[in-house]
Amino acid sequence: MRQEFERILGEELRYLAIETRERLDLTQKEMGERLQMGESSYSDIETGETICASAVTETLLLQMQEDPTIFLDRVSQKFANYYNKEMQPV
Repeated sequence: MRQEFERILGEELRYLAIETRERLDLTQKEMGERLQMGESSYSDIETGETICASAVTETLLLQMQEDPTIFLDRVSQKFANYYNKEMQPV
């Protein structure tokens, strides 16, 4: 179950990173700089190569949001949906 939660979080983080970079009209290099990481490491988030970013990266990305609770609520709902589906009797 943990692996699926990591996959969900990684996917949502990927979408958030892309949307944020495009909204701010930044290059991948500039976005990496804002997140205190290299361009290649940031690119790995966008391509899905990195499914679990560090807590620092996630925190910095959330600070770039007008309302970070939207992202947190979406991830929480996806976790709950997966958990409830897995806990259904067979």
